Amino acid sequence: MKRTHTRPGTASAWILGLILGLASPLALATDVEALELFELDGDAMQDDGTPPPYDWETLAAGTPAGLVFTGIKSDSEDPQRIFSGGVKDIQDISSSGMTNKYWTWATGSVPDKSNIKDAYAASMIYYNEEDENDPNNGDRIIYFGADRFSNVGDTFMGFWFFKNKVEIPEGSTGDFSGVHENGDALILVNFPQANNAVPLIQVVTWDSTCGGKGEKVIQNNYTDGDCVANNLRLVTGEEGAGAICDVPPVSGGGNPNACAITNETTVDSPWPYTSKDGFVDEFPFETFFEGGINLTQLFPNSDGCFASFMAETRSSSSFTADLKDFVLADFPVCSTDIATEIHSNTADDTDHTNDYQTPSDGVPAGSGVHDLARLTFGAPDGVNVLGTVTFTTYANACSELLDENGDPVSELPESLDTYTVNVDFTTNGNDLEVESNGWANDNVNSGKSRDDTDFPGAGTFSYLVQFTSTTDGIPDSDYHCEQLTVNTLTPTMFTRIHSGLVTDADHNVDQNLDGNTVLVGTTIHDYARVSGVSNPALSGSVTFAFYKDDNCSADEGDPSAFDSDTVTLSVSGATGTAETKGVSTAGFITASNAHQWVSIKATYSGDSNYKTAVATCEVVKVVKRTPGIETHVILLDQARVSGDGYTTNPSGTVDFVIYNNGTCSGTGEPDILRTVTGVPLAAVDSELIARLTTTDEVVVKALGTTTNISYKATYNGDNNYSSVTHACEKVAVTLPAAP
Repeated sequence: MKRTHTRPGTASAWILGLILGLASPLALATDVEALELFELDGDAMQDDGTPPPYDWETLAAGTPAGLVFTGIKSDSEDPQRIFSGGVKDIQDISSSGMTNKYWTWATGSVPDKSNIKDAYAASMIYYNEEDENDPNNGDRIIYFGADRFSNVGDTFMGFWFFKNKVEIPEGSTGDFSGVHENGDALILVNFPQANNAVPLIQVVTWDSTCGGKGEKVIQNNYTDGDCVANNLRLVTGEEGAGAICDVPPVSGGGNPNACAITNETTVDSPWPYTSKDGFVDEFPFETFFEGGINLTQLFPNSDGCFASFMAETRSSSSFTADLKDFVLADFPVCSTDIATEIHSNTADDTDHTNDYQTPSDGVPAGSGVHDLARLTFGAPDGVNVLGTVTFTTYANACSELLDENGDPVSELPESLDTYTVNVDFTTNGNDLEVESNGWANDNVNSGKSRDDTDFPGAGTFSYLVQFTSTTDGIPDSDYHCEQLTVNTLTPTMFTRIHSGLVTDADHNVDQNLDGNTVLVGTTIHDYARVSGVSNPALSGSVTFAFYKDDNCSADEGDPSAFDSDTVTLSVSGATGTAETKGVSTAGFITASNAHQWVSIKATYSGDSNYKTAVATCEVVKVVKRTPGIETHVILLDQARVSGDGYTTNPSGTVDFVIYNNGTCSGTGEPDILRTVTGVPLAAVDSELIARLTTTDEVVVKALGTTTNISYKATYNGDNNYSSVTHACEKVAVTLPAAP
């Protein structure tokens, strides 16, 4: 059962209020608690029904779209971090600021009544879809809250909303980072414990003109707008029931654009909480509080942007009181979010919707690409955003450019190029889109064409992008890296074998000897054509390898081709060509073989943008030449051997077989009278003659009859000429009869 614990002898409620700025509220503004965006009812639990209105319980479970929320920031450090002694609100945040003294922190403890357990803040935009004339349409509303460890004793609280980001640097032993900016807001809330005491809420803003050489500080009888301490100007002060969210301002006074409320009874806590007096997951009376303000109505001339939020406790109600405990959180009421997409404006992407970002299969080298940055500004409508978007390109992966925190590495590699686009954009609820080619969807750059800006080579390619703001209250974006895989192109390759020399006047470029037969001694060379695209252009070379086989493999026992030639591509447009030197086939064929295969393999080397390519193996059959043979039969036969006009004449020997008949037939005796082998060719009167000698004479002894003798001459061939046999040559011998 829930315990009910009510504080006796106090006013009906504690009051919190938050008013940021110097402008007076608009008369037609709707009370901030009546906007039905958030339950300002003195407890953190979501009422029955579907939100909105929201409550802290709902936000703690998950932040709805369009709402900025700090989260439930617990003051749970062990040891606890608190302000160092003597730290005051009139000092700057760090040594980078304007004051000689600045904030520091230490570890320790604070009085229980000053011990913050949790703090939280949220922001959202109000729209009344049923009434477009509602004066609150488009207003930014801020909600805030906190809970403390004990409700026994006076305590004094403050809430800072910083335009610049404030944080404790990693590894810090006592420093803060960040500086005050004029327009930072501080809300001071006093919790007196006496009977009938009235809480006091004072809203001040950081103003560096207060004190020093600026406006004079007024310590007594000050009014709204006065400088009440160095660097602090009073915006407004409010007390009594008029600031309580349950009491309409028209009934009890106060400001319709700011109110707060605390719990009068024990209420449930949606997050882990234990009070000093033992309440577990329940807030005893006046330990939980919440409130809300309408930033837009209070500050019609302000951008209403903040980056950080801090809840603090103080030693007294004085503007210069010492600070005690604190809870610090990011609060990007105005924020800059960036996302990027790599686009191409090729024919199939005329509206720039194709996103080539990783993970993807990438794009081929030569693709025209550019980067799109989509900027989302968390700011009210009508804020003029000035700055630049910088696109820097690298031939590196994103992991080589950003560290684990998303910041650029200490030593970035050398960039390929940098593109800078100026931004002059008025917030209107839409994103700003900017491309590296200079196009943007705002009214400054929209007339520019969306031409490609990059033609990346193969490999890993990245854009590193950041928006840098020159507008107060609009923060720089984080760095965003977009990575693209650029793939090497696959070329096509065509080859053809020619005869003759490359320089021959009658060189036939259409000739292709692949698969054909040539005579031994023919000079052959190969032509290769490699096809790609015009941009990026081809480069590299073609290597032609010659093999003595019919399949472009190494000779048996020989690890390499018998000859090779590497030729640099001659490139024109999308095509590169190369022709190898001429290779003569003279002497390719041994005397024992009738032919010899020759094969050629052409290989394109590839380059940074193109893959290697290997042409189909080309094969040519080299055959021996056919010589002519002529014989003159006398008693001693001779053979004349002639060439076919080739530069090299036949060489070698001729074999003669002499038959004992007129038909050059039969084997052995008595058909074969004599066999003479290896008769060498000799030059005789410019002819090549193989001649029998007198030792090869044939003696015919038959008388009174006709005896037929026949000769068969065979040329045995050499490296350039094949073997050939002459037709049978018949000789009729008639001897007279004996007397």
